[in-house]
Amino acid sequence: MGRARAAEAVRLAELEIRAAPFSNTALSTPAVEVLLDGETLRHAPALSLDGILRTVPGFRLFRRTDSTTAHPTTQGVSLGNVGPNGASRSLVLLDGIPMNDPFGGWVAWNRFLPSSLSGVRLVPQAGVSPWGTASLGGVIALDSRFLNEAPFAFLEASAGDRLRHQGALAFAQDTASGRTRLFGGIQETDFAGYPVIRSDRRGPVDIRASSRAQAFDAGVRQGFAPAGDWHLTLRAQGWQEQRNNGTPLTTNSGNALDFSARLNRDAGPRDWALESILFSQQRRFESLFSSIAPDRASETPSLDQYAVPSDSFGFIQRLRFPLGDAHTLGTGLDLRTTEGVTRERFRYVGAAFTREREAGGRQDDAGIYLQDTWTPSPRWQFHGGARWEWHAERDGHLREWEIGTGAPLRALRYTDSERLTPHWSLGSKWTPSKRLEWSASAYAGARNPTLNELYRPFRAGDVVTLANPALRQESTVGGELGVKLTPAEAVTLQLRAFENRIQDAIANVNLVRGPGTVGEWGYLSAAGVGARRENIDSVAVRGLEARVEWSPDRLLSVTAGWLGTQSEVRRCSVQRSLEGRQLPQVPSQQASLQLRGESDHWRWDVVLRWVGSQFDDDANLNSLSSFCSTDLRVTRRFGLKTELFAAVENLTNAEIQTRRDPNGTVAIGAPRMWTTGVRREF
Repeated sequence: MGRARAAEAVRLAELEIRAAPFSNTALSTPAVEVLLDGETLRHAPALSLDGILRTVPGFRLFRRTDSTTAHPTTQGVSLGNVGPNGASRSLVLLDGIPMNDPFGGWVAWNRFLPSSLSGVRLVPQAGVSPWGTASLGGVIALDSRFLNEAPFAFLEASAGDRLRHQGALAFAQDTASGRTRLFGGIQETDFAGYPVIRSDRRGPVDIRASSRAQAFDAGVRQGFAPAGDWHLTLRAQGWQEQRNNGTPLTTNSGNALDFSARLNRDAGPRDWALESILFSQQRRFESLFSSIAPDRASETPSLDQYAVPSDSFGFIQRLRFPLGDAHTLGTGLDLRTTEGVTRERFRYVGAAFTREREAGGRQDDAGIYLQDTWTPSPRWQFHGGARWEWHAERDGHLREWEIGTGAPLRALRYTDSERLTPHWSLGSKWTPSKRLEWSASAYAGARNPTLNELYRPFRAGDVVTLANPALRQESTVGGELGVKLTPAEAVTLQLRAFENRIQDAIANVNLVRGPGTVGEWGYLSAAGVGARRENIDSVAVRGLEARVEWSPDRLLSVTAGWLGTQSEVRRCSVQRSLEGRQLPQVPSQQASLQLRGESDHWRWDVVLRWVGSQFDDDANLNSLSSFCSTDLRVTRRFGLKTELFAAVENLTNAEIQTRRDPNGTVAIGAPRMWTTGVRREF
């Protein structure tokens, strides 16, 4: 059995290199990057992919809430604690295609089944230009099994005390000649959920927050050319979900339909490689918000975003080729256009909404990059490159009218704009011995505001946040120093010190408070707060990260990580009182410990995660307590094909505070919950 498992590991590593010729083409060498292989993903105790990735310090969604219950607009992701927001400061790719929502930048994490992935790579660094725009805080690259492994087929099913059921079926099969591959998969997750308000403030209106999602992925890959190293892949993906956010009225739903065509040439690192991707993405979203009475005994509708459609079309071209014995050049371009609007009813009076609005616009993006990796000797490697990015805002508009009469209230057309932004990255790596590696890099990146940030208002609890069509692009300049030590064959230590200076960081800034009717915010209760998306002129984020991996043999492995961060608002002209404050949703310290053990028929995986205290608001008035959670999964193998497993998340039932409202109401994350299931490979 041991020999079979070792042979399998070698086979997967070889396929990963051939299937992802551009996976290692960052313009600089990150001091700490995390690679999670498919085996780790399949045996992780957490139910969701974002729950698994939370074991990496610095991986953050906007709030601490898991995607199984979080509102979709709070599922934006960031790495390295650059300051999370709902729109994401990091780019998520699936087989090279951007997965961030075209309208809002957030990520539908429940569409990614961990068992269908062959690996995840997390690069907490800006300036990774070959991957395209919106990577201000790094890149999370997901690789699917469909393109990297074949043949395979699996069926899995699970259920638990808060999980009604989760089921999935997937396969990839090559023809006898090996030229044609058919692949596909379907999945469904029905999560019964839990109340998200802490019991001491819970009222009759509070019910379980829950979610249900279905997804499919299907395609064909055709190989051609005499050597069989050219492939054309046609692929269709779909996803839909329905959610309840913790009260009877607060529901939302969304769906997606994606198509892509990919032409690529597989090649080794010393040969030329090409990848061309054409993709289209269609998204639909709707959400109902409510105003809850102070005693939490009743609620009334406050905002009905009944239709938020968006469409995106893009093209990506990448080319890599060696130049002599010491240089590898990479170049490419990407084009993308996105259109989206929000249609919503607001101003609830009596028993109905009385007003309606439509707001939205179009964004066009084009980028081109050039990079060089120079290896003058086995001990030295240098990276350098630049990216130029053009961005345009078109057709921005806001219309409001009375529902009963159709009488217009506002009709605004925003001025079209465009900008050209340079990105750059420089790095070096020095390997004086096989057990020591030093690296250094400097970089600059940028992120444009999403259509959601520019045009869509929203309400969370007693906080009403307005959009801002005048938002500026946010940008960062940063650098890092790192060292990688291998004191023994089984031990690896990585250290990274970094600093990022973010200009014009986009944040939700609290500006006014209730009670009373206040400007565009309308009526605010005594506990109500009026906020607007604004640019914070200057933010500094510096930190130190450490990661240790120890694998004394194939039966045991230990991984530990720690991240300490200091964040500070240096200048904020729209709200001077924020200067000197910490960024909200950024803990000063995070740590994790992962243990894996195996015997002939058993495997156990343990994850301990500690997150320090953090502030929930920009004024640093509402603090969320630190917590320590423990997850456990035990797997029993039956032969090489079948596994039974049982998992417990938050074993000690620790309280995970996710939101603290100005009136003292505290929202919480998942309590202790267990699942059990079966997995069968064919």
